[in-house]
Amino acid sequence: MNRIRLYLHRLFRRPAITGPMRLYTRRVPDGVFLDLEEYLVHVIETLADDPDAYALFLELADDRSVSREHDGWEPEKLLMEKLALVVGYEVPVRGAALTRLVGKLRAAAPAATVVAVPAQRGAGAA
Repeated sequence: MNRIRLYLHRLFRRPAITGPMRLYTRRVPDGVFLDLEEYLVHVIETLADDPDAYALFLELADDRSVSREHDGWEPEKLLMEKLALVVGYEVPVRGAALTRLVGKLRAAAPAATVVAVPAQRGAGAA
């Protein structure tokens, strides 16, 4: 059933923001999913088109495939940071698109419930 909902969402979706990268939202009962498909395509195309980025990715994959005891040194974190700098790790949201996104996220946020806590009785207090 969830798969059918996802397919329907992808067929009839409208972007929450359209530029510079399209960003989609999908409401769920307790929040929202951010669909970053266009950003993922950007990352994959960057890896495929940039030989340096691809080499970093392969080095990271090779490093993670080697099993070793954990000694506190994690070289893959450094490789991941280098790769993130090459590929990018932020989705730009500016101006009117930011206002539309805020509206969508605010609408999807669950309503805050206020719980009244009764005051304690002062009979036993000195």
